[in-house]
Formats: sequence, structure tokens, C-alpha cells
Amino acid sequence: MSRLSWKILVALMVAIPTWPTSVSAQSPSKADPLKPYTTCKLPGDLKVKEVTRRPKSMEKYREVTTAKGNERVSVLDGYRVMFAYNDVLYYYANVKIEQSDPASYLPDKEKVISELKYDSPTKPAATGIIYRDRTMLNGFEHYGFDRDRIDVGGTMGVHVLFYDAGHLIITIYLLNQDDKNVFRAQFGRRRFTNIEEYRTLKDDFLNQYSECLKRVADAQH
Repeated sequence: MSRLSWKILVALMVAIPTWPTSVSAQSPSKADPLKPYTTCKLPGDLKVKEVTRRPKSMEKYREVTTAKGNERVSVLDGYRVMFAYNDVLYYYANVKIEQSDPASYLPDKEKVISELKYDSPTKPAATGIIYRDRTMLNGFEHYGFDRDRIDVGGTMGVHVLFYDAGHLIITIYLLNQDDKNVFRAQFGRRRFTNIEEYRTLKDDFLNQYSECLKRVADAQH
């Protein structure tokens, strides 16, 4: 497979909102309180492969779609963190770490939850969608939804963690990983081959990642 074909395939697999500017490693500081959240490491061979900061030139909001239509959610700063396994070129998770304006955080939170509730029943009918309402996960308020079948669409699940003390909204996109024979040699064998394996990986990832995020939050606050 040519280098160009590889880039096109990866772009199609992670075709969800991205930020265009990469950030190099730098020391955490009070001027960049979100940076420590990008340094979480997980046990095993799931690694951070890319860290990208939200360009300062972007508007201080993003749009979400709810039953009311398009609404704005404030974003003072943000990072994208991409996770992948060492021996698999497919990304496993695309994480958006965003800080809301303190004055707008509570309505922002409600809008994001409303988007999840609106989005989950409107996804393509090729799969069922299982919505998970409010639970507490290592100190974070957690909401999300997942497909009930693999190999349909680019995203298997969307989960959101809220941390009220830091006005943080952390959105986790868990990505599908194609396993067609023609690509297996180049891209490696994916970690889940059925919905039960996906759910086990998802639960482990959310638990371990939120544990690390909570340690960072405790140190920050």
C-alpha cells in the first residue's frame, strides 16, 4: 500500500472534528492548566500517539446539536489526545479535553448532555445505540453511548466526563477498527473482534483513564 493510500485510509477512519495545529512538549504552567491532563499514561501497550492544542485563533466556543437545534458551548482552551496500540496503526480513541468558561459551565454541561441524548437515537439505524445516563466514574460525572455492533461507522461510542471543580468537559470518541484481510498485514490486528471484547476494552479504558485524570485534577485543585 502506498504512503498516500495509507494517509487517506487513516483520515477516513478518524473523520471526526479535529484541530489543525500540533503542539510540542512543554512544561506545565499556570498559563496552561490543561497540559497536565494530556500526559496520562495507561498500563499495557495503549499509548498516546498525538497531542494537539486547540489554536488560540479559534472562536471561544463550539457548536452542539440538540433537540433545540444548534447551540454554543464555551471553550476557553482545549487539547486533542489520540490513543493507539503500539502494534496497530489504527487509532483506538480520540479524546477532546476542553475547559469551559466558569460562568457558562453549567449550561454548557446541560447542552453537551442534551446533544448525547439527541445524538444517540439519531445515529444510523444499521446498529442499535445503548445510552448510559449519569454515573460517577472516579470522581467524574459520566454519560455516554455505544453501538451494539462492531464494523459499522467510524465511531463505536462517545463518552463524556465532567469535572465541575475545574469546569472540564472531556469527550472520548472510541473508534472502530477495520479488520479486512487486505489491510491486516500493514495495520496490525485490532484488539476487539466482537461486541463483548469491545465493551471490555471500553470499560477498562474509561476506568483507567479517568483514574489518571482524577489524580491530575486533585493535583491541580
